[in-house]
Amino acid sequence: MKNSACAGARRRAAAGIAGAAILLSGCSTAPAAGPPSDSTTTTAAASPDPTSTSSPSPTPTPEPPRPSGWLEEITGDVGRLAILGDSFAAGEGADDYQPAVSGVRDSCHRSLHPAAAELFAPQNIANLACSRATTGHLTAQQRLAVTDSGAGPNTDPGTVPAQLEQLRGFEPTLVVLSVGGNNLDFAGILQACLLETTPCSDDPQLAAHAAEQLSALEADLVDAYAGVAAAVSAPVLVLPYPQLFDEPDGDCGRLSTAEQRFGRDLINDLNAVIRSAVDSSSAPNIYYVDAVEQALAGHGACSPEPFVHAADVSGLLKAADSFTANQELLHPTSAGYRAMTAELVHWAAEHPVPQ
Repeated sequence: MKNSACAGARRRAAAGIAGAAILLSGCSTAPAAGPPSDSTTTTAAASPDPTSTSSPSPTPTPEPPRPSGWLEEITGDVGRLAILGDSFAAGEGADDYQPAVSGVRDSCHRSLHPAAAELFAPQNIANLACSRATTGHLTAQQRLAVTDSGAGPNTDPGTVPAQLEQLRGFEPTLVVLSVGGNNLDFAGILQACLLETTPCSDDPQLAAHAAEQLSALEADLVDAYAGVAAAVSAPVLVLPYPQLFDEPDGDCGRLSTAEQRFGRDLINDLNAVIRSAVDSSSAPNIYYVDAVEQALAGHGACSPEPFVHAADVSGLLKAADSFTANQELLHPTSAGYRAMTAELVHWAAEHPVPQ
């Protein structure tokens, strides 16, 4: 049953996501390895606006989702969750990161609180996703990023094995997968919105390159889904990327209304390719969880109460000083991942039991 950006674009010397930090200056802000430990799940509190002169109201946190429908059966005492893919699968932005490399603080940023994790016992979760992962890292090792800004040029941060190799022997009852955005260098495109004289929304070359990369992505995704489906018998829930920007009603720091819409369209187009790849897959256990697309609606990066790590002045200063804060920008907060989990539960309640 099937249910219903751009690689290498305008790369700069600085990391693409660092450019996105400057790009979003002026937006509101709210406060992401192997299987996690038995730590109890906690929710990080949202950071208050440091410019406010009155007592700030905390960003609301969605209620803990409860499994329903077939998901209630599959998440029982013996339910085992495998998480594969990139930063949006790993839980980048949700804190409580567990090492992918034993005893080392690494750039995978595998959180204890990614989407779907609240539905399973912590000891029954294998979070094998890794920030910066592409479709190729499902079947090939991934070189990690250097997390220490003072490290020398010869520093080797190490590698992690292919995610499907790490999965061997775990035998999950459910797999959650999010991948594809890094194939397109989405952060690099947002950086172009800042650095180019011509607004990115008016740059036909950038738009054409994005379209070209998106058209090439579908075949990679189909191959990736086939590899995952062949490795497990469990349902594989493909999560789209949550829309990070609400419909704009004005400029957001240095990001114009037109550029916010450009970002919205890019995410929508990326999700359309992901959905099409799922529909094209011949694997019977691959499903597209469309409900997650709007999980952050009303709480986007430029909203008063964001469920996304956006960037005000304080956030930019932290990002300039901290590898972790820099990497978390434009990723959901713990509240954002809880909202994504809630939408996954709603989706499961409305769909038949996977066969």
